[in-house]
Order: sequence, then structure tokens, then C-alpha cells
Amino acid sequence: MSLEEFFERLRRRMRKIFEEIEEETESMKPMWTPDGALEPLVSLYEYPDKYEILIDLPYGDLRALSIEVRNNYLIIECQLREEVRFERWGVYSGMRFRRYYASIRLPDDVDIDNMVVERSEIKGIVRIILPRRLIY
Repeated sequence: MSLEEFFERLRRRMRKIFEEIEEETESMKPMWTPDGALEPLVSLYEYPDKYEILIDLPYGDLRALSIEVRNNYLIIECQLREEVRFERWGVYSGMRFRRYYASIRLPDDVDIDNMVVERSEIKGIVRIILPRRLIY
């Protein structure tokens, strides 16, 4: 093995290690913002004719739910029925949360004009159905 081949193998290994580190740290982003917004749990399901997004908003006031699309992102905001504090769990003393906020990148083939939003006040779940449009 030549010296060049050795260094090329070493570069490939290092690239792979750095990619793995990036993937791990991306999943470790905080689930809240300093201004008191929690990030809700979001699930995106893909079907041949539509996308379905489920958003879990426990203690959310779904009457104060705001959903809009900006630059191919679905922006969701919802006020909490009452302020939630982390002090109960003994972590991050003083953290107070008043709302949910999520920004979800939408696939390119969604039909925004025919979006359907269903709310389950009892369960605190929002279901968004986005039909797919044909892309030529």
C-alpha cells in the first residue's frame, strides 16, 4: 500500500466518523426554547396519495392552535391551557412553558390548498392530512 492510499483510507474513515458524530448531535437538539416554547412530538406518515402528520399537544388549548405554511414549512403554534414548570421534576429549575412551537419541512409534492386539519380536544392530538399532487 502506497502512502497516498494509506492517507486516502484515513481520510475516508475520518469523514465517516465525523458524519456519524454529526448525526448523533443533530438528534440531541433541545426540545424547548429559552422563551418558553416546547417542541411537540410530531409523526409524519407517507402514503401513495397523501401525507398524514400527527402532532401530540398534551395540555394544549386547541382553540388557540395556529397552523400556517411559510416557505414550504408547516408552522404550528399552540398555547398551553396553563403554564408548565420543570421544577416538579427537579431539572432546569425555573423553566416555564406557555406554548408549543414546531416547524416542519414539507415534502415538495404536498397540495397545501387542500390541507385538512382535525383536532381531538380530549386527546390533545392534531391530525393534518396533506394530499399529494403530481409532479411532472
